Amino acid sequence: MKHDDRFNELTGLSDWQLENEDQDIRGYPVRSRTGESYGKIEDMLVDKDGERVVAVRMDDGRLVGVEHLDIHDDSVTYRDTGPAADTRYTRVRARSV
Repeated sequence: MKHDDRFNELTGLSDWQLENEDQDIRGYPVRSRTGESYGKIEDMLVDKDGERVVAVRMDDGRLVGVEHLDIHDDSVTYRDTGPAADTRYTRVRARSV
């Protein structure tokens, strides 16, 4: 079976960048709706084919799909319960050389 190179962590993709740098949530704390701390976001997982951030890697190694996150100015809330929401993936693009 051939290795699938479709998904990579943003940190390891020197030829890629966020379209809007203010959407870089690496280092943001993640909390539950009740304020319980889940840790910090270590990196963002990129779907290179879709050119989107699809998940985040927490500082303890857990992966969380972005569809479960509410992003605020300086923190992120993990929606572990509640109604489904529209998923808006952060766009990425290959860097211009």
